[in-house]
Amino acid sequence: MSILESLTLTNIAKQREASPEGIARRKLLDALALQIEAATATIKGEVFIRRVGRWVEVDGTKERRDVPVRFRPWWWKDEAGTFHLQIHYGNQPLELRPGKSVITVGTMDRLVPVLEQVGQAVTAGELDKVIAGAVASRQRVLKKPMTAKAGKTVQ
Repeated sequence: MSILESLTLTNIAKQREASPEGIARRKLLDALALQIEAATATIKGEVFIRRVGRWVEVDGTKERRDVPVRFRPWWWKDEAGTFHLQIHYGNQPLELRPGKSVITVGTMDRLVPVLEQVGQAVTAGELDKVIAGAVASRQRVLKKPMTAKAGKTVQ
């Protein structure tokens, strides 16, 4: 008996999240997970430093190293001491309701549960229209400029 004959073979393909909505949801959920990680570190009194693997040239050779990159928290504290949260898709703030894009959190210890609630809303598909609007506004419209040809005027 050959080795392949001892294996159980099937005709099932790996399922991927290929829909645009699924890809956008996954991107926002990954960003929320990063914000939750940063908020947890801040609550514990630790400094959060986001690190990304980059190719860096060292002594004429390239090495892959983790380098610190800029991190922008989505929350801030106002003059009264109240924390606020603004959800972003990429660098664009999401308008959760018409004219309203900021969530009032209150205290810092409520920040992580609020971020988790937003994650549950994203998973449930409640923000799909808002995310789709952000994706549509991020896409560039590439058009060739019209030029004058052989005496014809451009209008």
